[in-house]
Amino acid sequence: MIKMSKRLSQIYGMDIYTDRATFVGRVEDVILNLEKGEIMRLSLRPFRSTRLPSDEVKRILHSESVGYNDVLEVADIVLVQSTAIPKKREKLTMEE
Repeated sequence: MIKMSKRLSQIYGMDIYTDRATFVGRVEDVILNLEKGEIMRLSLRPFRSTRLPSDEVKRILHSESVGYNDVLEVADIVLVQSTAIPKKREKLTMEE
C-alpha cells in the first residue's frame, strides 16, 4: 500500500475516487487519532465550526466518510478501495 506524504492541510478539498474510477466526493474534514498521530477517517461533510448532535455525528461517520485504512494512495486525488464507498454515497452514485 502506497500513501504519498502530504501535509494535512493539503488533503482538505481533495477529490476522492475509487479504484474503479467512481467519484465519491471531496475531503471536507479529517478525523484524527491524536494519541496515535494517525488519520482515522476522511469525512465528506465538514465538522468544523458546527455543533452537531451526537446521533448526526455518528450518521456522518457511518454514511458520509471513508476509513483511512481503505485509502490506497494520496497524490493529486485520494484513491480508495471501491468497497469503501459509504452506503449513502453508493446509492447516490448509482442513481446519477
